[in-house]
Amino acid sequence: MDNLVEQVVKREKNSKYYMNIVLIILVAVLIPLSLIALALIIKQAYIIYIALFSGLFCIYFAWLFITGLSIEYEYSSLGGTFRVDKIIAKRNRKNVLKLDVKMIDDIFKYSDSEMGKRKFHKVYNVGATDFSEDNYVFTFHSEAKGNCAVVFSPKEKTLEGIRPYLKHEVARKLYLSK
Repeated sequence: MDNLVEQVVKREKNSKYYMNIVLIILVAVLIPLSLIALALIIKQAYIIYIALFSGLFCIYFAWLFITGLSIEYEYSSLGGTFRVDKIIAKRNRKNVLKLDVKMIDDIFKYSDSEMGKRKFHKVYNVGATDFSEDNYVFTFHSEAKGNCAVVFSPKEKTLEGIRPYLKHEVARKLYLSK
């Protein structure tokens, strides 16, 4: 019987996240203010109404974009298939990666030195943080994308869910690394 293992990882908020929020709010405020300034310069009252309506639209789209910055990843393992979905603002779900666990060539704790030794054509960063020491990395080869690496933040239960389907030498290396 196959065991289903699921884990949801919420992306941590970093300085890039807060900078994006500041930029979104700044644009949402500047658009109506610039229209009001234009109305005062050319002395046309109807532009003020346009500025008010554009202000309402800017508030709505600012809310939409700011909530869209909230990202979660869901890891699921069932019957030797590992899948990663990206959940955006708890509204949209996109499949990031789906692969057979037997395709995994190596799995190790993330370190800059270990990643620097290897060359990857595609790196999937689906962890809670950007490239931290708490993350794990697994590598695989794809016909379409070449050598790929997946940086992710699994719990022990997630690693135990994929371990029976890994190649023997990869599972042994994972077990010994703990």
